[in-house]
Amino acid sequence: MRLSPRPSRATGSLILGVAAIAAVFCLFGSLSCAKPAPKSQDFTYVYTTDPVTFNYLTDSRQVNSMHLANFIDGLIEHDRFAALQPSMATSWKTNDDFTVWTFKIRKGVKWVTSEGEEYADVKAQDWVTALKYALDNKSRLVYLIDGFIKNAGSYYSGEISDFSQVGVKALDDYTLEYTMEQPIPYFDTMTTYQCYYPVNAEFLAAKGAEFAKVDKDAILYNGAYLLANYTAKSVIEYDANPSYWDRDKVTIKHVKRVYFDSKDPDSLFNNFDNGTYVSAPVYTDNEAIFARAQEKYKDALFRSRLDGTSFLYAFNYDRESFASPIDPSKGKSPKSAKARSDTKLAIMNRNFRKAFFFGMNRPAILAQRNGEVNKFAALRNSYTCPDLSADSNGKDYVKYVEDALKARNPKDFGADLLIDDGQDPYYSEEKAKAYMAAAKAELSAAGATFPIQIDIATNVTYTKGFKMDQSLKEGVESLFGTDTVRVNVVEMDSDNADASTYMVETGAQSNFDISNSTGWGPDYGDPYTFLQTLVPVEGAMLMYIGLDPSAEGSDGQSAKAIGLEEYGRLVKEANAEYKDHAKRLALFAKAEALMLDEAIGIPYMSFGGNFAVTRVQPYSEIRSVYGNDEEKLKGRVVTDHVITLAERDKLKAQWEKDKAEAFKKTGKR
Repeated sequence: MRLSPRPSRATGSLILGVAAIAAVFCLFGSLSCAKPAPKSQDFTYVYTTDPVTFNYLTDSRQVNSMHLANFIDGLIEHDRFAALQPSMATSWKTNDDFTVWTFKIRKGVKWVTSEGEEYADVKAQDWVTALKYALDNKSRLVYLIDGFIKNAGSYYSGEISDFSQVGVKALDDYTLEYTMEQPIPYFDTMTTYQCYYPVNAEFLAAKGAEFAKVDKDAILYNGAYLLANYTAKSVIEYDANPSYWDRDKVTIKHVKRVYFDSKDPDSLFNNFDNGTYVSAPVYTDNEAIFARAQEKYKDALFRSRLDGTSFLYAFNYDRESFASPIDPSKGKSPKSAKARSDTKLAIMNRNFRKAFFFGMNRPAILAQRNGEVNKFAALRNSYTCPDLSADSNGKDYVKYVEDALKARNPKDFGADLLIDDGQDPYYSEEKAKAYMAAAKAELSAAGATFPIQIDIATNVTYTKGFKMDQSLKEGVESLFGTDTVRVNVVEMDSDNADASTYMVETGAQSNFDISNSTGWGPDYGDPYTFLQTLVPVEGAMLMYIGLDPSAEGSDGQSAKAIGLEEYGRLVKEANAEYKDHAKRLALFAKAEALMLDEAIGIPYMSFGGNFAVTRVQPYSEIRSVYGNDEEKLKGRVVTDHVITLAERDKLKAQWEKDKAEAFKKTGKR
């Protein structure tokens, strides 16, 4: 999932931007459920961007999927402990080499209309229909199908025209079989994402071009909720599905989301305070609001947990654009032709990149977004998020990355290195200056003139982001001196800044030297979901570091020069290991350690870590860092009171006890 770090924006398979996410994710500060569930209140909160389509098979923008995940159930979902459990599939199995996956479909589940009228039974054929529809309609999610399902890519490209050759079959009404292109040991986790949701063929044919428009009658429902009302830039409401197969776990009967344009962030807290909203972020930059929240809710103010998203500071490794792709009169680089050439030399120099890696004061930068008191709270130190995958002993993949960094470069990453979220293991003025001195000598010998100028594209309408870019400039120039590095904060309006960074459609459009808009959220439960994004030629994130998907020309040369060719080889080697999961994690960690040690990307943040207050019972809902499950309101409980820290601690202790007992019974983490 390509992510946007800016507020009130969503593009591609993106999630809402920083301000919006801070608002939304504060609801989910801690997840999964305690027992027994009390009678729940209605759920009232905000949404920040109107949905643009209900087509869950061709589009994955979070502004759409946050609703659709509540309307449509897939084969499998996560439980309150983040373990996979049955949903539309009652059971599933795979063969020894993970190339054939078989799902038994739940009998008796109905497709219903928005009025709750039964339309048809949910059957195995609905998943076959869905995959064919996605490929026929050039789904933006094809990257999760091509290379995974046998012959899906050949059908998509037109190499074959007979869909029966594609690896999905309804063996009978309630048996579904997928055949993989290669061993995929994590395919069950992929089914939690919407491109593997079902659709009814008769309804699809009847609706035609009207299918999945933003209208309550444009889709069928088999999930926990039915869309009751949608008025653009006003309100979205849904009611519990009375015929839902798992309705005992649906405690919230009515959901109301009110449009929020982000112009008055204090209204979120004020509407919580007056009892309207179920939760609210508590921003620290409004001293009056923060003081009032501390006074009134001092026993209830908590920090929301970090989610699965990860953002990098990344250089542009083959810059071709020096003005906005939308309006070339805007966002112009102030650099001369010689300065542009010198910048390219510097960016391709490992010592220069390493100087930035150790010299960027990420907490100081994040303080501009989260406040000084929370400057460490959202800090992420790996590209792949924690809690995505672990070995049989419970060792998290990120700990494998930690070990791999120590083994690869013990001088820079010593024996005491910890790369857990929420602390800074990298910042070192001593290391940064040493690397810059080495870079300066090499670049001078190559004919570069100092200072090296680094452009960063800045959206001046996003105040927090503008302050972050100013903080980067001040920190880097102070550390290295303006006679060595100068950061140009290139000011643009929202549209031109977006077009220069995370809205680019090709690497050649990327109009920056360094950007903080490179972010990804996991689609499934394996490190490959992150690491494949930077693999040369096919990587989904290449254009956001200035590289078009080409193995030839300057793009290919640049990718090889910075180590991406070797990185890609390591990622593919790891992905080929499917028998030994611990070995698979260790191999992936070698690739990620290379990316970090070569400073190809510099991790800096995730969403979350802000102060919040809530009436939502913590540990009362689905938990997952990937797929669509955390969007589901199923299982969530809205109480009639503000949750105190003491209550939160008690619920956490019970949840941890229940989780340990569940693991003993099932062996699933």
